[in-house]
Parts: sequence; structure tokens; C-alpha cells
Amino acid sequence: MAEALVAGQADLYAAGLLGCACGHQRATAAARGVRAADGNGGTVTTPARLPGDGWPFWRRVYAAGDPLPRFTRATAPAQRFDEGDTLPPEYRDLLLKMLRHEGERAGNKSFLGFMATCADVAETLYPTAAARLIKAEYLAEELKHAIMFHRLAVGLDPDFALKDVPYAHYTFHLPRESWADDALFHFLVDLNGAFHARDWRDSSYAPLAEMSSTVERDELGHSEMGYRFLGEIVSDARGRALAQRLLAKWYPAALDMFGRSDSKNAPKFIGWGLKSVGNAEIRAAYKTYVDAKLVALGLEPPDERANRRFL
Repeated sequence: MAEALVAGQADLYAAGLLGCACGHQRATAAARGVRAADGNGGTVTTPARLPGDGWPFWRRVYAAGDPLPRFTRATAPAQRFDEGDTLPPEYRDLLLKMLRHEGERAGNKSFLGFMATCADVAETLYPTAAARLIKAEYLAEELKHAIMFHRLAVGLDPDFALKDVPYAHYTFHLPRESWADDALFHFLVDLNGAFHARDWRDSSYAPLAEMSSTVERDELGHSEMGYRFLGEIVSDARGRALAQRLLAKWYPAALDMFGRSDSKNAPKFIGWGLKSVGNAEIRAAYKTYVDAKLVALGLEPPDERANRRFL
């Protein structure tokens, strides 16, 4: 089984995005003729799937074309940096700030703790055995991201790579008391991650740009997982009423995850090429995408200003 898992991620090893820091897995993969996916930043080999269940859910979405909006930066960044380069102090501080917000690192104890809560939810609230297995696939991919971001962090600052950074945003502390809560969490919060990863495609920091496509693809698949569960929940009137009521909790929190529209740091991120657009623009694109998906399920998007903490 371990050999099959390694073979299924061979191109990630070839790209150096998985494996130990010495790079021996990368050399082994290259010796076997495996190359990193060109322009994809992720696996093109056959991934683990649940027979008849459609996992990974990103495959169907991307098969219909590029599902996410493209963000165009006004000007190209003046400089690009790679691992090992001497970074300007402000650039380095902004990059570390971004990684603290991301949180998905193997050395971040708080991330591993949050993954444990996801396993607890799957164990106690799952409606079917198939749903619980799907959640296990989700956890496996998030742990893959933890390895990738850990490698990135080690190359940037080994001390930071081992730092515990608790999740500060209130969204991660909202109670998930039902399967509908969990479905909305994944649909909305993982989609936030996909939108940010899309914006990293042209990042001025090369290691982040290289892994962006894999993270974007996986996070969109996780969002589609939540959307699939949500679709099952709203298939009857009682479930639809529950989901509509819970949107009052999760919808504003998801919009708040993009930060303040007047953020003083946003122009700095854009100027250094770490982001393409400001918080308001990426939030607006996200809202348009989410609203269309909610309407397709017969749900009404809430007032975008109701229950918001960061406008």
C-alpha cells in the first residue's frame, strides 16, 4: 500500500515538493523516468480514488474547463526570489505573515490539532460509511499540504517551520455541531484556500508558485466535497431549512476570511508580487462563485453585510 501511495505522488517527489530535505526521493523518481508535471505543479498520475464515488472531486470540475477566475496583476513584480535567496526584510516579513495565516505546516501543532477535530467530526456525525471514507481522503490530502508547506517553511526559516501558530481567525473556532455545519465549512473555507492558491500561480516567490496548482486543485476538490454533502442535505425540506439557517453563521465568516477591504498591508503584498489583487477584489470574485453554487441548490445567499466583522 505504501508503494502505491508513493507511486501515485511520484511527480510531487520529482518536483521536490514531497519527501525529505536531502532530496533522495526526488533523485529516485527522476532515475525512474518520472518528471514533475509541467505547468501543473501537482500530480498527473492516477490518484487514489473511491470506486464509483468520484474522488478526487476536482477531476470532474476541471474536466469542464478552468473553474476559477483568473486574477490579473496591474504590473509585473520587479523581482522574483527562490529558496536560498537573500530576501528584503519587508518581503520576508510579508511572506512569513502569509504562511502564518495559511497554517498548514507539519511543524504547526495547532494545524495537526485542527485536523484531529475534523477526524472527530467525521467519526461522530458522518451519515454513511462512504462519507466517512471521503473525509479520510480529505485528511490525507491536507496532510500532504502540511508536508509541502513544511518544506517551503524550512527553506525560508527553519525556526518558523517548527513554530506553533494557533488559528487566529474566528471561522476556525465556530462550532460544527451537525453534518450540515461541516459541509458548509468545507464548501466555503476550503474554497477560500483554492482562491488564494489560484492567486499564488504568479507569485514572485518561486517555491510558492510551484506548489500553487496542486494546492488550488486539492482545495477546490475539498470544497466540492462539502458541496456534495450539502447537496445531499438540502434534498429534503428539513435539510434545506437547516442549511439556510446555518448560512447565517458560515457565509459572513467565509467572506471575513479575506480580511479588511482597506487593509494597509494589501498594497505591500501586491507591490512585492506576493498577491495579484486586493482583499475586496478577490472577495468579490469568491462571492460571485459561491452565490451561484448556492442558488443552484435552491439556497438564498445571505446579505453580504449581515453578521460581518471585517468589511
